[in-house]
Amino acid sequence: MRKLFFLLSFLLPFSSVYADESSDALALLQKMHLASQKNNYSGTFVLQQDNKIFSSSIAHRYDDGDEWEKVARLDGRAREYTRHNEDIVSYQPDSKSIRTEKRQQQDDFPAVLAFNGANLSEHYSFKLAEIARIAGNDCRVIIVEPKDALRFGYRFCAALQNNLMLQTQTTDLTNKVLEQISFSSVNFGAVDENLLKTSYQNTKDWKAVKGAVTVSTSSGWAVKKLPTGFKKIREVRRLISYHFEPNSKDKFAFHEVLQLVFSDGLATVSVFIEPVNEDQHNAVNQQGATTIFSRKQGDFWVTIVGEVPMTSIKLISDSIEYKAK
Repeated sequence: MRKLFFLLSFLLPFSSVYADESSDALALLQKMHLASQKNNYSGTFVLQQDNKIFSSSIAHRYDDGDEWEKVARLDGRAREYTRHNEDIVSYQPDSKSIRTEKRQQQDDFPAVLAFNGANLSEHYSFKLAEIARIAGNDCRVIIVEPKDALRFGYRFCAALQNNLMLQTQTTDLTNKVLEQISFSSVNFGAVDENLLKTSYQNTKDWKAVKGAVTVSTSSGWAVKKLPTGFKKIREVRRLISYHFEPNSKDKFAFHEVLQLVFSDGLATVSVFIEPVNEDQHNAVNQQGATTIFSRKQGDFWVTIVGEVPMTSIKLISDSIEYKAK
């Protein structure tokens, strides 16, 4: 009994410290998520996936509950995105098209993925680590480790000045970095209004494309067995343009795709379901932390896209079913 009492008296203070540290890390994640919405900042961030590097510029302004944002790709095909609150306008100069749609979730960098603090501690452990330096700013590192093999780990770095996420890394089960998004330069404070305007001013001959997204409640499609901790957070039908030929008069064709979205609070997996097309082939593709898995199921084509290990993708794929209502 004395030995047990001694061990408990020794261990309990440490368990309390670990619990406090986990709570502090979770609290900082929440602050970091809110900081992406409620701060004024501009700069350039870089996405590294395997041996590929892509850079984008960003400008974000917050004023009394209103958000304005512009993101422009600096590599590859030119793209610009402007946003006022939930309204997004996408500019695609190669097809001379302007697409308008509503934002579905707040998960684009520098937001914290699909952040939802409820029950995260059941599937991840959290701890605060060292002070690092990113883009000339000191930031606190948060280490997020998965408690099973069904999800990846993360390393975030929150600016000491305002809690804005300056870097996120996604790591596999061996702690190898699969993907990284990081500011290479960032400025805090007032944002010039011109930085929020599109650079494509002469668009009178561009085609307007409305991104039709409608909530779906009775599709009949379901995933019987999800990875532990994942829940369906959204089911929508999207009208997607899938055909573009520069020399064709009819440059756009559209078809409807059902999208089921699942999340454990950090990681997100989408299941896209559409009619079979003769040009489609079974495929598995890994891009950084993102796995893309496509296959035929009856008269439908199923594509699963998620920032999770292949184990979770396979579990979802094997559990997709349709029940007519």
